[in-house]
Amino acid sequence: MTSLSRRRFPLLLAFAVPMLAALSTQAQENSQPADEAAAQKWLPKAHDPLWTKLAACKVSYNRKGLYSIDVTPEVKALNGQDVSVRGFILPMDGSDRTKHFLITRNTPVCMFCPPGEPNEVIEVFSDKAIPWNEQLKTVSGRLRLIDDKEQALFFRIEAKAVKS
Repeated sequence: MTSLSRRRFPLLLAFAVPMLAALSTQAQENSQPADEAAAQKWLPKAHDPLWTKLAACKVSYNRKGLYSIDVTPEVKALNGQDVSVRGFILPMDGSDRTKHFLITRNTPVCMFCPPGEPNEVIEVFSDKAIPWNEQLKTVSGRLRLIDDKEQALFFRIEAKAVKS
């Protein structure tokens, strides 16, 4: 990927995030195209115990265009605790070195299609900018439960460290 396209990718993501919930809803109602769903199954996934815990939280969607989540007691107990999770980075602040990003369980396949359900995405804020690339990263920091129904974000990590 060229430097120019790397700069555009995070910038476009920053503008596209509000659309992710609507697009995910369309995928739920109309189902993801079969070829795209099949391709996603063959791509790498992050295998981390935290993703398994978050996936147990039931996500629902209402006709007003808002998501909600039923957080399990196990995940509620993690609120305010230090955690580590391995996943793929999606920059949110429009630069090759990012401080605001999403970490996801699934390999992103398209910037217009969410890389999973809302319980497979964590918003991350880091004091230190990290270089963006397509490789798996491990984020460590304090987990916070949040309730951003419009953007379908329910988990946030205040990162203390990000490692390859």
